[in-house]
Amino acid sequence: MLYMSERQIIYTNREQHASGIKIVYKNINILISNMQLKKLLSKRLWTDSFTVAISIIAATETLMAITDFRIQDIIEIDSWWMKALIIIGVFLSIWTITSYIKAYRANKEITLEIRGIKVTIKVGDIFKSSDWKIIPFNEFYDTKVDDIVIAHNSLNGKFITQYLSSEEELHQTLAQAGDIHGLRRRVIGGRSVFPLGRIITFKDYMLLAFSHFEYNQAKLSHKDYEGCLRTMWKEISRTYANRPITLPLLGGGITRFEDISEKSESHLLRCLLCTLKTSNAQIYQPITIVLTKEAMDNINLYEIKKIY
Repeated sequence: MLYMSERQIIYTNREQHASGIKIVYKNINILISNMQLKKLLSKRLWTDSFTVAISIIAATETLMAITDFRIQDIIEIDSWWMKALIIIGVFLSIWTITSYIKAYRANKEITLEIRGIKVTIKVGDIFKSSDWKIIPFNEFYDTKVDDIVIAHNSLNGKFITQYLSSEEELHQTLAQAGDIHGLRRRVIGGRSVFPLGRIITFKDYMLLAFSHFEYNQAKLSHKDYEGCLRTMWKEISRTYANRPITLPLLGGGITRFEDISEKSESHLLRCLLCTLKTSNAQIYQPITIVLTKEAMDNINLYEIKKIY
């Protein structure tokens, strides 16, 4: 039987360790290429992964003690520092790989449970959903897509120009919509103005009065935004007819916030979830929040999941 010298063993172990580092480094590069570095550097992510790595090492040590298995059974190592180096290397590898997996999974989609409601957050196209689809309008429910009143590339504009089969039918539905207790419309200049948060159902869509409209600008304050969301959840409860709901990241488009210089997609998402959590809306079907790829790049879903 041939035995390796201690020098050969050390050299072989170094090669294996270097190879392991290269693999981990390659995986990290792949992750960074698919998501922003700040997501991977989340302190909460690495803290949770550290706990997982410690648990795996502890479980492995316990199993080895029970089965009377030792590292020396597969590798001839007598130096205590080599044993320690192997354990540290294995731990760092597990820690890094666990962090990578957690970050990668959270960068695609997460599912939360808020007040017993299943809430999924993911990148997607709301128009491909078979659920109720929430489409934001201004308080007048305007339908003129001219890049002044409504932009062609907005969700509202795409609904009207690409998915609305009959504008006349929509206008008839809006005209026949009755007032709801506590959400009475006003009339300004002969036009109906609906309170923010009001929902009018139209086929598979929930049309939401989402923003004020003045001087050819859709806008609202942060207070209006939160109030609109709270009313919206109650309106969903009133109208959803026990069907799943899909909605966009409301406020993430061209709507202007009067009292916020820069709006954050992460902040908007937290507002959506927080108002759902604190509402008394009785909803018993899943809710899906679809994000654009650009919005996903600016939101750390792992941090969101740990909060809720």
